[in-house]
Amino acid sequence: MILEKVCKMNLSKNNDSIKSEVYTEDKTIQEMFLKMTGRLNRLRYFKRVIVVALVSLVVSFPILMIFIDDLGNITPLGNIVNAIINLATFIPLYCLDVRRLHDLDKDETLAKISLGLGVVGTIMGMNNEDLSSISAVEMIIYGISSVIGLYILLAPGTKGENKYGHDPLG
Repeated sequence: MILEKVCKMNLSKNNDSIKSEVYTEDKTIQEMFLKMTGRLNRLRYFKRVIVVALVSLVVSFPILMIFIDDLGNITPLGNIVNAIINLATFIPLYCLDVRRLHDLDKDETLAKISLGLGVVGTIMGMNNEDLSSISAVEMIIYGISSVIGLYILLAPGTKGENKYGHDPLG
């Protein structure tokens, strides 16, 4: 009887330590999109970036339809509204980038660079009436951002535990 209690006690202690040594799944929307600690594997990262992009599209499309003039161009106020929507999407994207970089055992430096490039590109793009008016500087900014984004998306994560947490793949 005493041995059975001790075994159960040790078993529960072992289960508690096992639970703390494995990756825990994000449960809330805030944890999924706004948490900046821990690691995020490629598939979860990709799915969450797609969700952010779709939400941005669903929110911005009807709003921007209001700000189109007779020639089909977005009005200056529409450009400002579009910039605000874009800047709002940078918050969850930055958090996702940080967690993905943690999976690569890297700090958030690339996420900060990507965020800075995105903000500069958005501000510069406010003056564009259409795609043909994009400047060479904007093209370079978007090119660098694309390379960083592809690296973050496609690079395999660190196997096993690293300084940012447990392996999200198990």
